[in-house]
Amino acid sequence: MPFRTLLALQAEVRPEHYRSGKAFRERVFALLEPLAGTPPPRLAALPELFGLPLLLHLEGEFHPRELLRDPLSPWRRARQAYGVFREAMAEAARAFGTYLLAGTLLSPPYEEELARGRFARTPLFQNLALFFNPEGRLLAQVPKMELTPPERWLRRGSFGPHLVETRAGKVGILICLDGFFERHLDRVDAWGAQILLQPSANPAPWDRPWPWDPSRKEGEVWLASARERLLGRENLRLLLNPMLNGRILGLAFEGRSGIYGPGEALLLARAPLGDEALLYAPPWA
Repeated sequence: MPFRTLLALQAEVRPEHYRSGKAFRERVFALLEPLAGTPPPRLAALPELFGLPLLLHLEGEFHPRELLRDPLSPWRRARQAYGVFREAMAEAARAFGTYLLAGTLLSPPYEEELARGRFARTPLFQNLALFFNPEGRLLAQVPKMELTPPERWLRRGSFGPHLVETRAGKVGILICLDGFFERHLDRVDAWGAQILLQPSANPAPWDRPWPWDPSRKEGEVWLASARERLLGRENLRLLLNPMLNGRILGLAFEGRSGIYGPGEALLLARAPLGDEALLYAPPWA
């Protein structure tokens, strides 16, 4: 049975939601509440960097001077943040019976093995999206491939696993800038993805002049590109683009979330700031 309910979540970052595992869990459950009572199978997507503030605020604020006392502090924080993020998202996926793209966090990619438990294959941080099934199983840990200037210290991901075959259909996952590269779009389309998830976090004013053509606005160009992204594709039919807003590490994020079909915006958030749930029943539902 194909997906009958789709949810793209625009979310505003507020530090109080990240200071404990309990607060973060409550925040995730509150955002997913619009799924309650909707027909399964369900698919929900949170924005890029939704989990990053756990690294900064969980069980105490991070200050750069920590590095002088404990150079390994970022790795200890990352392991703790990853655990809270993964467990809260797995629980939410089970509770709401949904396939869940949990947004992204900055962390080494962790793996699980019987004798070793949870371990990092590499100490290098990546921008990682986690995708869960309705039983709370982690189906894919997807790395961002195309890095913006503030992300250049991260390890760049290689292609895969950017397509997940679920019981309800094939889902492509491209993180923010990845989804603007035609070669990546072509690949997930050729592999048969019907739905593309593009979690995003845009650290620029939504109404600023677009740097490459000042006669146009940032948000205008973003929305026009999203409407055109699926035109002429073999398999891709829907795009979910959940966006983050708020402030992280001095950067201000703005973005108007949307759900798109080929050449059209099916649902758009009212504004590029604040929380908003975009709930959509596909025509095949």
